[in-house]
Amino acid sequence: MADRLPLSDEEQARVTSYIDEFSSRFQQDAITHYDCIYRSHAFEDSRAVLILHTASRAFALKTDTESPATGRLKNEFELLVELYDYFEGNDTSRVVRPVYLSPGGAFLVTEYLSRPTAVDLIYNSPDENQVAQVYRRAGSWLNDLHARHPPISYAFRPRWMTDSLRDLIRGVPYDIAEQSRKMVNVMLAEGARLKGTEDLRVFSHGDFHGQNLIVGQGKTIGLDFTEARDKLAVYDIVDFLKSDIFRDGDGAAVDRSGILKRNKDMFFRLYRHPINHDILDYCIRGRLLKDWLRYWQTDFTCSEFELRKRGLLETRLKQVFR
Repeated sequence: MADRLPLSDEEQARVTSYIDEFSSRFQQDAITHYDCIYRSHAFEDSRAVLILHTASRAFALKTDTESPATGRLKNEFELLVELYDYFEGNDTSRVVRPVYLSPGGAFLVTEYLSRPTAVDLIYNSPDENQVAQVYRRAGSWLNDLHARHPPISYAFRPRWMTDSLRDLIRGVPYDIAEQSRKMVNVMLAEGARLKGTEDLRVFSHGDFHGQNLIVGQGKTIGLDFTEARDKLAVYDIVDFLKSDIFRDGDGAAVDRSGILKRNKDMFFRLYRHPINHDILDYCIRGRLLKDWLRYWQTDFTCSEFELRKRGLLETRLKQVFR
């Protein structure tokens, strides 16, 4: 179970009104208690996720006070309904079951699954074989999602990567800038070489990190589709694979992308779309470097977890840019 997060009196009142609405229109069993398990860092005052408990089951309630104006949760709920039908009959993959959308659009409700996320296992499992299976199952699930619509050919445009690297290196201490300059220059040169290379554009999750994939018993379950859209398939893969920095491995075990070979190979056991691996490896290295530089920004204060992650990123970057 995730840690409980405190709610202000205003938030308590708002959540109570949401629960009353949900209970009166859908849920027959009484909500006995609830826990806030997530609050957005970027939208701390408006976005949160709570678990609603009854005597027999639980639900996830997702809130966004800006959604009535933006339509963000309404769009996600409608997509969840479509994807739930799309995965119907799939033996290994599905999405969380959508339950209720508030007519006002301020919150939605889905089933809650008390199972570990992919990140829980990648970060914490002592069993390398178990972690390898997480990567295999993630590749299988994403392969199924990316098959929702026929892929189209699309030219790779690395400017988002090269511009952000140039900006980030300007905001780090002098010694870090000197340490990373060669890495940034390699990325700029390789970006120029890959610019315009054709790759696959598909219907994508848009935020496919390991916290948005639940490792169920027999099925792998996706959630959180607020960023879903058509884009290059490699970007979803990068979002997932970069969590691999939390696994131990010496330089010989790391491939040119910065990911452990065994875990990357397991991911592609069941991910079968013919993506361009030069672009994939370039984007993974770029994301690792961007994340590392972001944690070194002079106006950024790292948490204990972020300090640990910064160290792990530095280790991988040294291995891949050696």
